[in-house]
Amino acid sequence: MTKTSSKIIIAVTGASGSIYAKRMLDTLQNLNFIKEDVVVVFSKTATEVWKYELNIPHNNYPFSYYKPDNFFASIASGSSQFDTMIVMPCSMG
Repeated sequence: MTKTSSKIIIAVTGASGSIYAKRMLDTLQNLNFIKEDVVVVFSKTATEVWKYELNIPHNNYPFSYYKPDNFFASIASGSSQFDTMIVMPCSMG
């Protein structure tokens, strides 16, 4: 696989459905996205739901992780140059 050029933010919410977020992170890892191209943010509740639903570490992927209250994170700036933000999981109800 070749390196992709997209820069993606993955925001994992506290909505139940950690398996969808895990599948997304697994897919990005399998597509050879590198640490600098994927940033992951878990809400506090998302961390708890992940642990309850999957019982595995939530930050075990080779990506950059930020806490949701980190106002100094690169993604906190509008000039951060990311291409996509995916909210996982996102409830429509």
